[in-house]
Amino acid sequence: MNIFLSYPSARRDFAQSLKLGLEAEGHEVFFDRDDLPAGEAFHAAIRQAVQAADLFIFVVAPESVHDGSYALAELGLAQERWPRPAGHVLPVLLAPLDMHLLPPYLLAVTLLEPRGDAVATTLAAVARLNRSPLQRWALKLALGAVLLAALGAAWWVQEQ
Repeated sequence: MNIFLSYPSARRDFAQSLKLGLEAEGHEVFFDRDDLPAGEAFHAAIRQAVQAADLFIFVVAPESVHDGSYALAELGLAQERWPRPAGHVLPVLLAPLDMHLLPPYLLAVTLLEPRGDAVATTLAAVARLNRSPLQRWALKLALGAVLLAALGAAWWVQEQ
C-alpha cells in the first residue's frame, strides 16, 4: 500500500519509527525527510504524493492542529482526494487534545487511540485497513464455516 504520513515536526521520532515499521511490512511511505531533497520545491511533490496515496495517516497532536500547521494543509489535500475519509484516512491520536480543535473531516472517522506502543498499534490498524473486500469476505465465510461445524458437532454429540 502507498501511504502518506502527515505529522508535526515535534513528533518526528514517532513518525520515523512508524515509517520504518510500515516499510518493514511492505508498504511504500511518503516521508518528508526522505522524499523532499533539501533545496528543492516541495509543495507540488506533496500534492502529488497525497494524490498517489492509498492511505493518509494523520498524526494528531496539539502541534498538528494549530492554525498555520502544514499538517492541516496536507489534511486539506487528503480531503480533496477523498471527500469521505472512511477507509482512506487514519488519524492517530498521540497526545490528549480538546476534540473541538479537530477538523470535522477527522471526526468523521474513529480516531486511533493507541494503548501501549503507538507504532505497533498503528501498524495493526493499517493491516486491518489493508485487507481487501475479498479477504474480508473470505474471513467471514471461514468464521461462518467454523461456527456451522461447531453447531453441527454439538448437535451430533447431543443426539448420541
